[in-house]
Amino acid sequence: MLCSEMSSPAATLSEIDQAGAQRLAERQVALLGRLAEAGLEIALALEAQARGGEAVVQGDVAMAYNRVARAVRHTVMLQARLIEAREDQDLRQAGRRSAARAGAAGLLRELIEDDCAGDVERAERLGAEAAERLRAEDFGDLLARPFAEAVAAICRDLGLSPDWLRLAEDCFAAEAAFGAPVGEAPAGPEPAGPMRVLWLDDAAPGRDSS
Repeated sequence: MLCSEMSSPAATLSEIDQAGAQRLAERQVALLGRLAEAGLEIALALEAQARGGEAVVQGDVAMAYNRVARAVRHTVMLQARLIEAREDQDLRQAGRRSAARAGAAGLLRELIEDDCAGDVERAERLGAEAAERLRAEDFGDLLARPFAEAVAAICRDLGLSPDWLRLAEDCFAAEAAFGAPVGEAPAGPEPAGPMRVLWLDDAAPGRDSS
């Protein structure tokens, strides 16, 4: 057996953790936005006081204004950093998802070619089915659904019976490439030949999909 099945409760817990982290990040950004707005209102009130308007503080108005302005600047900077960190995380996840899909495509292409040696029609049919499964497979949470498990499930659906131990080793090697920086191509040869179009990530820029 290629790998143990992950239980539904584990997958659900992982999804809940991700959703909770996202809600927390969104709430933090929103709270910082409210703090910045409140600080701006205080700064404007102090500016009005300095021009002879209603008094909002006792003592040195200029010093109070500078402190509030500095606090607003720091709050805005922190909010920007949180937003940037969230965007970077989303980008890393997208890169990992794309790398996982590309790695699975290469493995499945080799398995289909080995299984369908000389049978071009069957190879094309299985290639098309595999491409559809790859588009449907999210590869977003590799903790809830490991990469090897996803590839094995596609193999079973296609009716392929590879050397499961060797496939597990190949999946491990392919998954090792997922740690590459975003934008770098995953390690290993890029699929080529007549079936090339079946293994491309539709979202990849600069690719020929004709």
